[in-house]
This record gives sequence, structure tokens and C-alpha cells, in this order.
Amino acid sequence: MPPEVLEALRDDIVPAAIGFIVLGLGLAAGALAVLRRRSGSHTLVDLALLSSLYGLRLLADTYAFRLLFDIPEDWRERSVNVITYVLAVPAALFFEGMLGMGWRRLLRRFSQAVALLAAVAVPAELLLPRPGTFLLPYRILIITGVLIMVAHLFWAGSFRTGSLLWLRASFAVLALFVVTENLQDMGVVPWEADLEPVGFLLFLGGLGLVAVRGLMDSQESLASLRQELETARQIQASTLPQTTPDIAGLEIAARYLPAESVAGDFYDFLPAEGRRLGIFLADVSGHGVPAALVASMLKVAVASQAGHAESPARVLTEVNQALTGKLPGNKFITAVYVFLDLEASRVTYGRAGHPPPLLWRSRDERIEELAAGGLVMGRLALSAYKEASVPLGPGDRLLLFTDGIPEAANRADEQFGDDRLQSFLAMNKDRTAEGLAEALLGQVREWRGRVDFEDDLTLVAVGITSGS
Repeated sequence: MPPEVLEALRDDIVPAAIGFIVLGLGLAAGALAVLRRRSGSHTLVDLALLSSLYGLRLLADTYAFRLLFDIPEDWRERSVNVITYVLAVPAALFFEGMLGMGWRRLLRRFSQAVALLAAVAVPAELLLPRPGTFLLPYRILIITGVLIMVAHLFWAGSFRTGSLLWLRASFAVLALFVVTENLQDMGVVPWEADLEPVGFLLFLGGLGLVAVRGLMDSQESLASLRQELETARQIQASTLPQTTPDIAGLEIAARYLPAESVAGDFYDFLPAEGRRLGIFLADVSGHGVPAALVASMLKVAVASQAGHAESPARVLTEVNQALTGKLPGNKFITAVYVFLDLEASRVTYGRAGHPPPLLWRSRDERIEELAAGGLVMGRLALSAYKEASVPLGPGDRLLLFTDGIPEAANRADEQFGDDRLQSFLAMNKDRTAEGLAEALLGQVREWRGRVDFEDDLTLVAVGITSGS
């Protein structure tokens, strides 16, 4: 092999190595962009195109490429120029996406100018007799755009630690090499040193550091958020009854399953003298932290009603008045309150837009919906609530629940439904309250075909074992 060929191949080592590295990074960014295509951001796509085209241009400009592909030198040069014009478009879009606010309109104009130049220069490169006709205006435009981006990036203030420092440093290195390279090609500066690929590689390395730092910060924030949610879960769990009341002739079982770490469901007991007990169950619209905050407000509002626990209409009215105007956004509360009086063998109840409790009457062997009530709570201070009273007897079963049970959907998106819930109660009427609650959860999980729930789920099962 002639010495001059060996010398040319030795000169190719650095640009070829950088070309393969940059091309590989571009392909990796493209694969990641495909995986994250639902994010709605095109910045990663632009980076993938920029890196891939830049790597291809470096490889196409090497002597090894000329040996491997028997392409006329004129057309090889045109191919390199076409790539140069085209790669400026994703480059401009990428930096517009990175730098974002502030001078976005000016950066958008630069992106449009680059795209327009490429639309004119690429056909000209392929059709005109002389290659590189539009390289001079291209270089002037690129230098202008780089200076605009540098001014934009550094205009935000002085250097600070963290990702902004790395981003500025990386872009400053790239800008220095890009401007120098284009000035060399224009004959403005006397020296010749093809260092732009090194600057581009350093820039990608800086972006990598920024990405790693951002990922580490995200992981730390996520860990902190998880800890805060766990603390919130523990606090919310402490606001719920830790045990069920022990009243002769009465069985009570409760289940509380939040869809997330915290929930908008709430239940509480209001004991009264003798064998009498009030049960309050509510569901805040939505779920997660906002709903949980409202549920915590319910704890205080319901506890203040202990003095007249025997009147569901008054309990619901005063809780509604206490919370109206204090709920964030469009939040509202559905609730049901029942007052069990085993000495009188009766249950008095009222509802506020909540699914009606189901009462299995052992004597008549039928199910009754306790439907009397009024509007949801938290929206209108003057809402009026009705109450009704029905008899209780030994063997009766009462089921209070939030809408997470009847609205639980299976894989075919069919809801569990009220009819299925009533059929379950009728078929399991002889179970204890604890057995009834556990069996119902198992039935709903089997219906869904999975263990998780899309909505918060709470139920209170009551069994009457003896009369007055």
C-alpha cells in the first residue's frame, strides 16, 4: 500500500472513531425516542437525527470511505454537502427544544430559516454543475444561529452549580468549535485544524452528564416523594378506627383499600349510650392526595357530631355546612350515615348522594335498599337531608360500601354492578360480618381478574345476632 494511502488512513483514525461513536449514540437516542414516543416531546428525536447525520457525515468525509465505496469525488462531496444542509434542521429544532422559553420566537425563526435554506440548497446541490453553491450562506447562518443560542443560554444569569453549569459549558465548547470551523472554511481565520468533531463529542458527553444528573435528581425526588406518601398513608390510617365497637348482639367488619398510597374514602363510628351506634361512610370525589386531604377534614367534622349521633339528617346537614366552601376545586363528598339502635331493633339512616346501603331482612328473606337521602355534600350549604327508619331483626345483614365495589370493572370493562352485589349478599346471608366482608372482596377481585383496584374501595359489613 502506498505510503500516502497509509498516511491518509492514519489521519482517518480520530474522525472515523468519533463518527462511529456519534452514529451509535444517535441510533441509541433513536431507540430511546421510540420507547418514549408517548411523552409528546420531539427533542430526543431531533437529537437522534442530529447525531446520526453528523456521524454519517464524518464517515463519508474520510479517505477510508472513498476506498470502500467507488463513488466519484464530485458526488461524494455533494453527498457530504447534502448531509450538512439537512442536519442543520434537527440541530436547530433540538436547540430550540433545549433552550425553550425566553427567545423561543427568535429560535423558531432560525429553525425556519435553516429549513428554508436546506429546501433550496439540497436540490441545487444535486442539479447545479458546481457543488457547494450555498455553503457560504449556510455557514453565515450557522454562525449567526450559534451566537444567538449562546446569548440566550448565558442571558439567564451568572454560572450556577448543577445541570445549568454543565449545559452551558458543553454548549460553549461546541459553539467555539463550530464557529471556528466555519470561519476556517470561509477563509476568515488562517489556521487549519478540523476540531469540530471533538467539540461535538464533548458536547454529547456534557449532555450525558446533564441527563445522568437529572436522572439522579429524579430518583432522589422520587424516593423522597415515596417516603412522604408512606408517611401520609400512615397518618391517614391512624385517622380511621383501629378497632370495631364491641356491642352485644352486633357484628361489625370493615375493609379499606386505597387505589393509591392514600385515598379519599373514609369511615368512622359514633358510639351512643347503650346498644346504639352510628356508622358514617364517605367517598371524596377523585382519589390520591387531594382526596385524602379532604377525607382528613371529614374526621374532625364527623367527630363533632357525637352529641346528636341518633339523627342522621342532622349529622349529614351539619357536616355539609362545615365543609361547604372549604373543598378545593370541584371536589364533593358522597356519604351515608346509619344509626343502629339494637334496644329498639331499628336502624335510622340518611344519604348524601351515596350508593344506598343494602339490608338483608332475614325474616322476609329479601334485600331492601336504604335509599332515603339528599344531594352530595360540600357544594351547597343549604342542602336538606332526609332520614328514614326501618326495623332490624336477628339474622339481618347490613352492607355499607363506596362505589369502588359496584363500579369495579373486569378485563372486558364490564362493571360488577348493583344486581351482582345484591345477589352476592343474598347468597352469603348466613356468613358472619367478617366472613361477609372477606368473601365480598374475594368476589370483586375474582371479577376484576387482578388484585389492584382503579378506585378506592371501602366497605362496612354489619350482622345482627340478637334483638332487643
